[in-house]
Amino acid sequence: MTSATKLASTSAVAALVLATVWLFWPSSLGGATTYVSTTGTSMEPDFHTGDLALLSTADSYAVGDVVAYHSESLDTIVMHRVVAVEGGRFVTQGDNNDWLDDDRPTEDEILGELFFSIPQGGTALDALRSPGVFLPLLAVAAAVLAAGARKPPVRASLRALRRRAARFSLPAAAAEVDEPQAAGGARTRLSSTSARALARQVALGAGGVTLLAAVACGVLLAVPTTQTETRTLQVTQEGRFSYTGDAVVGTTYPTGVVSTGDTVWNRLVDDLTVSLDTAVTGAGITGTAGTLHLDVVVSAPDGWSAVLTSGAPATLTGGRATAAVDVDPEAAAELLGRHHEETGTSAGGATLTVTPVGETTGTVSGRAFRAEAPAGLAFALDGTSLRPTSTDDAAFAPVTRTAVDIEEAGPRSIAVLALTVSIGQARTFAGAVLLLALVTFVVAAWLGRLGRDDVADSFLVRHADRILPVASFSPAGTVIDVSDAESLHRVAERFDTVVLHHAGDAEDTFAVRDVDATYRFVVPIGPDGRRGKPPVPAARVADPAPEPADVTGPLGYRGLFA
Repeated sequence: MTSATKLASTSAVAALVLATVWLFWPSSLGGATTYVSTTGTSMEPDFHTGDLALLSTADSYAVGDVVAYHSESLDTIVMHRVVAVEGGRFVTQGDNNDWLDDDRPTEDEILGELFFSIPQGGTALDALRSPGVFLPLLAVAAAVLAAGARKPPVRASLRALRRRAARFSLPAAAAEVDEPQAAGGARTRLSSTSARALARQVALGAGGVTLLAAVACGVLLAVPTTQTETRTLQVTQEGRFSYTGDAVVGTTYPTGVVSTGDTVWNRLVDDLTVSLDTAVTGAGITGTAGTLHLDVVVSAPDGWSAVLTSGAPATLTGGRATAAVDVDPEAAAELLGRHHEETGTSAGGATLTVTPVGETTGTVSGRAFRAEAPAGLAFALDGTSLRPTSTDDAAFAPVTRTAVDIEEAGPRSIAVLALTVSIGQARTFAGAVLLLALVTFVVAAWLGRLGRDDVADSFLVRHADRILPVASFSPAGTVIDVSDAESLHRVAERFDTVVLHHAGDAEDTFAVRDVDATYRFVVPIGPDGRRGKPPVPAARVADPAPEPADVTGPLGYRGLFA
């Protein structure tokens, strides 16, 4: 591959990467893409819970577009379809809903228009965030880093090579090994080779970490910055019963007035009015509506009951209403008597209950609710009087509570073991790791010269721990030229010895010495100083004899010797 071709390929890849980053860069970091993990059923059948939607900003929006905006009433991001435009504001509705959204966002408030969706993409991202997946990724990254750092130091490797070389009794003139303290090119070559080998290992490890960090960054950037949480709000409807009426002035009623809590004697009380003041309270309640009226119900112990009368309905205003009903104790006793006459019974224990009837509706934090009316006020009924069945304050102040589940968006966090970090902190950490790993990879790759088309240098880098540089080299015994450098390395592994390397002006020579043979691989150096492909190996004879014999070497290599 020529330099121009390499430059073109690199430029194309860089352009593709930049275009992808520009297209998918999230709006939370200054980009134009919004990521929404869908929940609920409002956009079925096109979207289901767990899908991932990608939205991008547009110059304008029209009816039919699926858009996302931050709902003030729900306090979360909503993705629905535009169904109308009214006065510069957009009317939206879920495809599976039969009502319109309460919010009317403007064009500036719309986060973007749907351009891509991934079924269950949100679920997959949540799974990747889980400790069961995230921790193994960290473990793999740590293992790759550890693999890159396992390269032995140059000085320790040289000592090991000396110990191996000491096993063979090489003639003094055969090979002169450079000492690390000696000045000159050999020491520089050894240190440079070992450094490049280490740099190559570091580059491989940094490349793996870069890939993992890039995946982690992509996942963290795709994950929405908020997560939906459910909290329960209580809507409370409190009531307060009271009654009053005119009575005959006397010992029983000195003031001529019946007050709340008094026994109502039928002969002495003409008019009795029971009232209920009610109020609906709760955090974030808006739009309360409804009516409330009071029914007077007479009940017998045998299960019979009948409505004696009903009061006029009262409308809730601002969550409050006051309903009243007139009670005629004598009419209630007469109705009960007719029931006893018809059934032939006269058992006691009858009750008269003033029962609230109605329903309250409204919204709390954008969620609709319905609240039932509070409990009624019961009186013991007989032929002569009405008595409250309980004088406790709870009997006169009934309370009804309605639970409303609110789904709201909050800052997303990631739990790793006992540590919980925000999505912003996780993104910062992943970005820092990616940047550090990328810089390490580029520097190590440059130092290791991963792309050099140099047979000798590539062999030196790959097997630096087994190569011993020598200042000069004279082959002894039978010389066997091998076909490639890796074959020579296998010979060295078989004998568990070193590969001698002599860097000459015209060629690089690699050799492995056995007791009576030298295995050799030669890489010629061209006029331009580049080490090219070695010539086809041919048998070489150190001391040619008139009649050579064809002999097979110890490892199956064939050669000639005298």
